[in-house]
Amino acid sequence: MRKYPAALAKSILMLFLAGFCFLGSAFAEVTLNVDGTMTRSFTLDPGGNAKGELVVQNQGDEETEVKVYLQDYLHYADGRNLFQKPGTVVRSNAPWITFTPNQTVISAKGSLTINYTLSVPSDPKLKGTYWSLLVIEPVPKSMLTPGKPQNDIDIQVVTVVRLAVQMIANVGGKGEPKLRFQSRSLSRDKNIRTLNLDLENTGERMLTPHVWTELFNGKGKSAGKIDGSRHRIYPGCSARFVLDLSKIPPGGYKAVVIADNGDDNVFGANYTLDLK
Repeated sequence: MRKYPAALAKSILMLFLAGFCFLGSAFAEVTLNVDGTMTRSFTLDPGGNAKGELVVQNQGDEETEVKVYLQDYLHYADGRNLFQKPGTVVRSNAPWITFTPNQTVISAKGSLTINYTLSVPSDPKLKGTYWSLLVIEPVPKSMLTPGKPQNDIDIQVVTVVRLAVQMIANVGGKGEPKLRFQSRSLSRDKNIRTLNLDLENTGERMLTPHVWTELFNGKGKSAGKIDGSRHRIYPGCSARFVLDLSKIPPGGYKAVVIADNGDDNVFGANYTLDLK
C-alpha cells in the first residue's frame, strides 16, 4: 500500500508530484495534460459496457515515454489519500477496465490517445458506485539513462507530474445513500473562526453533498446562513467540510447543518456551539 501526503483537491483533478535525483548535470521537466475533465463517469446495468478515449498532450519540448496503469483510491477527512493495488478495494472497478496502450512514447508537443473499455460483470447483485484511477505517468529519459557524474557529485533534478483520471461506474439500482456526521470541531486562527465537519459515506453510492449551516442565538433568532463547499465522497470514504464563522458574533448558538446531495437525498444534524 502506497501512502501520499494529504491533498484531496477538487473531485475532477488529481495531480501527484514527485521529485527524483540522478547523476547528471541539468534540470528537466516533463509536462502532460489530459483533454477534458479528470473524471469519466458512466451509468450502466450489470453486463453493460462503455467505451471511450483519453487524449494526453505532451506540452514539453522533448519526446517522453509514458506508462499507463490502474490504481485503487481511498480518501479520508483527516487528509489521507491511499493509492492501492488495483482490485484490492471492495468497490474497485479496476478489474472491469481494459485499455491500450500501457506504455508508449509521445513526441514533443504531440498527443497520445488511450482507448478504454469498462465492462460490468453480469451479476444482478451489483449496485451502487464502483471506481478506480487510470494513471498516466511519464518516464523521463534521465530515469532510463542517468548521466555520468562529473567531478565528485553532479545532480540532476527531474520533475514528474502524474495524472490520474477517476473512472466511475454507477451500476444497477442507485444503491443505498447513507451519510454519517462523523465529527465536528471549532478552530480559530487569528481572526478566522471555522466549523469543521467530517462526513463519512456509509452507503453504497457516491455522494457529492453541498454543506451549509444556519445558526440561531438563545432567543431563536437567526444569526445568518453560512454557505459551505461541495465534495465528492466515495462509499467507505470521508471528507472534511470547513465553514467560516468569522462574521458570527461570539456567544452560544444552535447550529442546523444541512448536507444536500442535489437530489432527493438531504441529510442533517443539530449542534450546540459556543463561539469565543
